[in-house]
Amino acid sequence: MTRNVKRFLAGLLLTLAPSSTLARQVEFAAPALPSEGDEYVSVKEGVFQVPTRQGGPVATIGPAAESNYVLNQTGAYVYLGLGLITGGFGGMLLPYPVAQANHGGFLINSAAPFPGSPAIHQYFWTVDPFNPANAKTCFWQIEVSDVGGSCSAQVRFAAYGGATCTIDGALSFIYPSTCEAWIVTGIL
Repeated sequence: MTRNVKRFLAGLLLTLAPSSTLARQVEFAAPALPSEGDEYVSVKEGVFQVPTRQGGPVATIGPAAESNYVLNQTGAYVYLGLGLITGGFGGMLLPYPVAQANHGGFLINSAAPFPGSPAIHQYFWTVDPFNPANAKTCFWQIEVSDVGGSCSAQVRFAAYGGATCTIDGALSFIYPSTCEAWIVTGIL
C-alpha cells in the first residue's frame, strides 16, 4: 500500500467517532484532511438552513432516510469519503464515481434525533481520494435536530483546493414530521 493511501485511510479512520459522543452538541470545524506534507491548505466555510417541506409522510419523528446528492461540475470524476454517520450507510446511488456534469450520491438510514442530541453526518466529495486536502474537495456536515417535536436541518460545509461548494436550496428539504431529508449539493 502506498504512503498516500495509508495517510488517506488513517485520516478517514480518525474522523469516525463512537456513537456515545453524539449525546452532546458537535461543533463544526473544517477537518484536517490528509495531505502530501505540511502544505498550507486554504479552507472556505459556510452554513445553510435546509427548508422544510410540508405534505410529507404522516408519522412521528423517528429514524428516517436521508438522500444525499451531488452535482459534479469539476471537470473530473468525484469520489465519496465518509466520516461520522449517525445511523447506517444505506448504499451508493449510481453512477459512482460521479462523472463530470452528472448527479450521484448515497443514502443514510438516519438515527432519530431527540432534543439536545442531533443526528449528524459528515462526508466529503473530492477529485483526488488519495490527497483530498490538496485537491478540489467539499466537506459537508448535516445536522438534523428535533426542536419541540419538529425536525430541522442545517448543512455546514468547507471547501478545499479551490473548490466551490454549493447547496441547491430549491431541491433540498426536510419533512418536519419525520426527519426524512433530501440534500442536493454541488462541487465545482
